[in-house]
Parts: sequence; C-alpha cells; structure tokens
Amino acid sequence: MKLLLVVLSVVSLFGHCHVAPAFGDAFQLGTEQSFSYLSEVRTGSARNASHTVGYIVRAKIHVATMWGDDEHKLLRLKIESPTLLTTPGDIRHRTTLSGVGSTSFYIYWNLGQVKKFFTSKNDDATLTNFKKGVASLFQYQLLDGKYVEEDPSGICDVQYTSHSSTRYHKAKNNCQFSGDRFERTEYPLRSLIRTSRSVDFTVSTEGSLEKVVAQDYLKYLVNAYDNFGAFVESVTRLEIEGSSKNVDTVSGKTVDDAMKSFDVYEQTLSSEKYEPKCDGGNCDTLVKLIKTLKKSLTNDHIGKQDSSSALLKLVQLGRATSAEDFLRILKAKTMHDQKAQLLDLLGAVQTTESHEAAKSVLVYESDVDMFLAERYLQALAVGSRPKRAVIEDLLAMAENKPKDQKFYDTLVQTVASMGHRFAKLPGNSFDTDVVENVKDYLLRQLNSCAKDKCKQQFIRGLHNLKSPKTLNALVKLALEGSAKVSVSAMKALRSFSVFLWNDDFRATFEDIFFQVSKKFDSSARALALDILLDIKPDFEELTHLVQLLKSNDKAYEVKQYLLQKLRMMADRCPDFAEMLRRIMQRDAKLNNYHVIGAKGLSTALTRTYSTVPSFNATLESLQEMSGGVLKRGVVDLALEVGEERFSMFTLGLFAGGLSSFVSSGDSEDNEDDSDSIAGMELAVQGSVLRPLVFFDGKGELMGHVWSGTASEPTPAYQATTLLQDNEEIFPLQNGGIVKLSTMGAISIDLNGQVTMSLWGRNAHSKVEQNTGIAVTGRLSLDTTFVSLRVDFEVEQEPQLHLTSDLNFSSDPILCMQLMQPNSILTQKVVKTITVPGVKYRKRQTTKMSHKVSGCTHALNQKNNDMCNLIAKS
Repeated sequence: MKLLLVVLSVVSLFGHCHVAPAFGDAFQLGTEQSFSYLSEVRTGSARNASHTVGYIVRAKIHVATMWGDDEHKLLRLKIESPTLLTTPGDIRHRTTLSGVGSTSFYIYWNLGQVKKFFTSKNDDATLTNFKKGVASLFQYQLLDGKYVEEDPSGICDVQYTSHSSTRYHKAKNNCQFSGDRFERTEYPLRSLIRTSRSVDFTVSTEGSLEKVVAQDYLKYLVNAYDNFGAFVESVTRLEIEGSSKNVDTVSGKTVDDAMKSFDVYEQTLSSEKYEPKCDGGNCDTLVKLIKTLKKSLTNDHIGKQDSSSALLKLVQLGRATSAEDFLRILKAKTMHDQKAQLLDLLGAVQTTESHEAAKSVLVYESDVDMFLAERYLQALAVGSRPKRAVIEDLLAMAENKPKDQKFYDTLVQTVASMGHRFAKLPGNSFDTDVVENVKDYLLRQLNSCAKDKCKQQFIRGLHNLKSPKTLNALVKLALEGSAKVSVSAMKALRSFSVFLWNDDFRATFEDIFFQVSKKFDSSARALALDILLDIKPDFEELTHLVQLLKSNDKAYEVKQYLLQKLRMMADRCPDFAEMLRRIMQRDAKLNNYHVIGAKGLSTALTRTYSTVPSFNATLESLQEMSGGVLKRGVVDLALEVGEERFSMFTLGLFAGGLSSFVSSGDSEDNEDDSDSIAGMELAVQGSVLRPLVFFDGKGELMGHVWSGTASEPTPAYQATTLLQDNEEIFPLQNGGIVKLSTMGAISIDLNGQVTMSLWGRNAHSKVEQNTGIAVTGRLSLDTTFVSLRVDFEVEQEPQLHLTSDLNFSSDPILCMQLMQPNSILTQKVVKTITVPGVKYRKRQTTKMSHKVSGCTHALNQKNNDMCNLIAKS
C-alpha cells in the first residue's frame, strides 16, 4: 500500500507541474555535431500561389558543446559553406554567401531553452538575424504544455503537443515584436493579415535533437478588395548528419565566466531592424520624383488615376523630407501649375517638417492664396497621421481669429477633424489634453455666438470632433435652437456612434420626430428619424414609429420620407422586412393605400455602387423635398467590408425659399418661408467642409438667373487625399523581416452646373463627380544578400453623374437621374528577386483589366413616371 501511494504521488506530480524533462544525451560536453541546414522562402500573389519568386539557402551547421553540465550548456555554432540559390531548384543562380560563415556565435542552452545569444560585434543586422534564426532552432521542449519563448519572431505564446515519444509539434501565437506599426482606425481601410507559425521536431530516444522543420506563412490582403494582396511562406529545415567528434572545452563557474575568453557580445533572440541602402547616386529624392511626375500633378489630372498614383509614390519620400526641401519645391516657379497638388501632398505627409513648409501658404493676400491655404487645411483634415504639434499650432492660429471668415471656418473644421483623428490613435482618447483643448475652444466660441450663422460654424466643428462630451450641448441646441441651428445640431448628432444612444437620447429624438414639445423643422425631424432607425428598433419601437403614417400630421413629405426609409431598410435587411410586414398586416389602417400610397416627392434609397473585382461600395441617396423643390439632398458613397461601413465622400445639397418660384399654390406642406438660399455641403472621409453657398437672398438668385453664371460647369471641390495608410512588419523564424504596407488615394473632381428659365418655367442641374482611385501594396523582405518583393496595385476611374430636370409650368414635375458611366479596373502584380552581390535581378509581372459596365440607378416608380412626363413635354 505504501508503494502504491508513492507511485500515485509521483504520477500526480507529473500531472500538475512541470518537471525537468529528460534531454539525456543532448549536446554532450566536449563533442561537436553537424547538421544540414536549408531555408526556403517564396512569395507571390494572394490570388495565384502557383507563380512565385524566392530563394533557398543551404549550409552546414556545426554545434560544439564548450561548457556545462546535464542542464546548462554553452554551445558554439558555426555555419559552413552557406550557398544561395534563387528561383528554387535552378543551379544557374547559385551564390556563395562569403560573409555568413566567417565567425562563430554562441548560445546558452538550459533544458531546451536558449537563455542567451552571443555574436560578433562586427556582424551587420541581417547576418545577426540569420544567426539568430539558426540558434532558435535549438529551442525545444519535451513536455506538453504552454510556454513563453523568445526567438526571431519576438516573444511568443507557444503550445507544445507530443505526437509520440520522439515527435513533437510547437504552435506559436501572439508574437510580440518591437517595431513600427500603423493602421487606419477605420476597418474597411485596413489590411488583413492571416498567419501561421509552427515548428515540428524529432528527437532520439535519448532526447537529443535530430530534425527540425519550422514553418511561417503569411497572407497580406487589402480589406477593400476581395482576396487582393500577397503572401510569403518560409520553411526552414535542420537535420543531423553523421557522427559527433571531440572538441576542446572551456572552464568557468558560470556561463558568463566561460564567455570571457570570446570576443562577442550578448543580444536578445528577437530580430534586429534592417533598412536597405540605395546604391550611391541612384537614391530617389522628393525633388527628383516630383520632376518625373510633374505632368500627373496638374489640374487636368485631378479626378483621374494618374493623380492618385502620383500622390502614393510621393508620400513615403515626403515623410523623410526636410522643411527646407519642401519650401524649395513650393517656391519653384516651374511648379506654379502643380502647387495645389503639392499642398495635397503636404497634407497627406503630415510631419512637422511638412507643416513648417506649408505655413508659408497660410499667409494669404489674394483669393488665389486663400484657395491654396484652404486646400492645405482640407488635406490636413482628412490626413491619417495627425501630429500634436500641428494641432496646437493651428489651434493657436484659430484663437487669434483670422479676418477672412471663410478661411477661419475652414481652420476651425480642420482643427476639429484633426482632434477627432488624434483621439482615435493608439494611446489617445477624447480625454487627451490636446483633444480637450479643441473641445473647450469650440464650446467656448459656440457660447459666445449671437447669430445662427456663427453657431452653425462651431456646430460643424463639434460634428467633426465627435467628442461624446459634447452630446448634451448638441441635444440642447437641437431642442431649443432656431430651425437652422436645430438642423445643424441634428446633423452633428447623426454622425456619432449609435452605441452612445441610451433611452434618454432615444426619447429626445422621438420628441423631435413626433413634435411632442413643439414644432420642429422637417429636416430636423428627418434626421431624428434616421437616428432612431440607425439604433435598430425592436418590434414595439418600430410599431411606434410607423404610427406617424396614419396620423393627422400635415407634413406629407416627412411621411413620404419615413415610407422611403422603411422600404430602403427592408430591401437591405430581410429580418427588418419581416418585422415591418408583421406590423403592417396587423393594423388595417396602416396597411391601406391612403397610407402607403401617400403623396410626396421625397426619396430614400441605397444602391450597389461597385462590387468584385472592384471595391465593395454602396450609394445612398436621400432627397427631402418641400413645396415641390429640393430642401435637403444627400448622396453618400460608402466603402463596405462585411458589416463595417466607411463614408468616402458625401455630397449634400440644401435649399430654401425657392417654393414661391415653383409652387402651384398647394401650401399644405410648405414650411419654407425663409430667404432664398442654396448651397452644397461636402464631407470627405467623414470630415465636413465649410459649405459652398451658391446664393443667399433673392437678389443673388435673380442675378444668377439673368446672367447665367451657373450655366457652365463650375468646380466645387478638387483634391487628392489618402485612403489606406497601413504599415507593419512580420519577422520570420529564419531571421528575415517582412515589411508590409498598403497605401490608397482618391482624387476627386466635383463640378456642377444649373440652368433656369423663368419664361419656360423649368430648370436643369447636373453634378459630376469624377474620381481616380489608386491602391498600392507591398510585401518585401530585404537582406544584404538577397531581396524579395511583391508589389500589387489597382487603379480605377469611376464616375457618378446626378442630373435633375424640374418643370414648374403647372404642378411641379421633378425627374432625377443617377448615372454611372463605364469604367475600367486594372490590377497589376509585380514579383521581384534581387541578389545585390552579383547584380542579379528577376522580375515577373501580371496585369489584368476588367471592364466595369455603367448603369442608371432605378430610383422609384414615381420618379420614373415624372421622367416620362418630362420626356413627352
């Protein structure tokens, strides 16, 4: 019985804690073993893994045990006859790596763990990394379980699983590596990484290492494009060869004492960073590249892919350029026609150096100078890498209140947008001091405003900042402000995350929508409805909302807007459609032609803008009408990835006081008694710009009508801005460091024209949005002896035309058409391998073109009927 208890105790000990594994004859003192080493790396396109470029390194590794006991050992490793083969299996491109095997390196090995790594001070980064990759292959455990290990991949969580008494598998996860990393906060603009890291090894029955196979796999994809990107696969093999031989040993009480006789220094096992150097005079500079791309930077190329591609090529160099070089470029007389695009570049670069140079244009004396100053600020507003110093500098400028009101408005919106983007960066929040300073400034200025126009300006600033700390202030303005202020506040509130809305906020929005406490502007009511539907109402909440349709509310355009929104959401979500169907069927008064066939011209719809092989995007169009004319219109182009949505560009139109020109006398829903005004509101990547007012007052309106100043296409917005902006690194087991980057840009040319005839009582308008989109990605592995690279890019020039014809000779008839012309999508993948020492270079290029057919988007049957009536007249 006592013997049984002892056995059970031992079994229990093995089951509940780690004990020293039996490594047996592993690395016996005074002996040297030889291993064959092979490391193969290949890269290619994520869509076609059959065509790759890559290399193989072969060598012999001699491992001598210089000092130690059964548990602690000092191993000397030496690499013999390292050879590089490019295009795997092709001996025609065999290169001897003379520098790799020149020195010995050492590891302190303790029960399967590499505790210390020692190498020569003369080794460069790639040679050191290569040796670390070899050293890490001797790190293994013989007990199943979870461990934390460091190797060239970083500090990783590892799981050991035994397949037999001699075969083991090691899975590596959550590797933490100290390196530069940046990605957009918006998921659709990010890149996706799929990785797999594992090691399989075999030991003898005595526990000595016989074979190791380490595998790394990475697929790098652009979220916006289905399965578009690159991959890299690395397989490293180590296998014992022949019998061991005797070697001399060293003495010492500790491993550090033993190492005193060697001229080496200690390092961690994590890989070192390596930056390849360009060859002498072949180094690219921003000045050289701008001269090459000069033609693509002219105004004629805005809205085309040439403009987007040029920006992508310049940004990386721009982030390493000095303020002096930027100034020299800006002041060059030969760059006069490119100056606006250069300011787009400075806004995308977003370094303190680029800002110092750009400040020269923030001092303006003419309309042209003011246009350039605004161009830079608008580029900064949508930049992905805001700097604290730049925000503080612009905030100080805003505190001094520039005299030009338009410039001041743009400055306020830029500071607010940068504050929002800064708060979203890792390590920051809306509690960060500089973001708090922006919020305090906006609220302080808002409280000092006496006029609606002033209040609207700073409400737009709060819209761009999107700080949850401003919600109560915006709600108060929505409830108590004038019609214009209330609408502006509701627009700002609509931009916040739906996760902020609790029951109190929901009650407030229902108050506005149903006009419980007082009468609200129809646009404020429509925006309140948008929020209530964004919250995803349940059955009871939706039932409450649709009661408006059978109420005595005279605002039939609001009812029509509600109907259109319900239909739009039902088209997109089957569950919502089923819930709405059940609500309608159980209420006979609702499920009635007089309710669901209500009059009104307001529309709400969503349509597919593009899909595979292009990016997945939707087009949402909201048109709120009043008195037969447009009161508020929104066309939003949004990128969609899974359930995530990102607004790339939003065109908003607003008008007021025009009903008297087209009204037939039916004033039932005509609340428009304001002065005549019309304009455009633009939001680029969620950042709202100052509005463009076409006319303000009947005098300006009639001046445009009689002079025809708006009858020719007039630019409303032109710019090239960054979309994707992602960088990170992936260290391989073999010591190589893979660099990953994706950058995207969109170039937009928005122009419009309006013609109006009081004699013929008709009007025609056309808004054209021409865009050039370019996305480039790169997967690269650079060492002093070989470089691999996969470049992938996609380009497209999609367009969108919105036209409207209005006939108000009798009852108003409005025909709207939303059209997409044909476009061509091109995709290119370039795979390159270079061996610097022998000037060997191989390049594979694959290029594909896809014709994307254009279309005219169906709006609704009522619009179709009115278009037919106008066509017959």
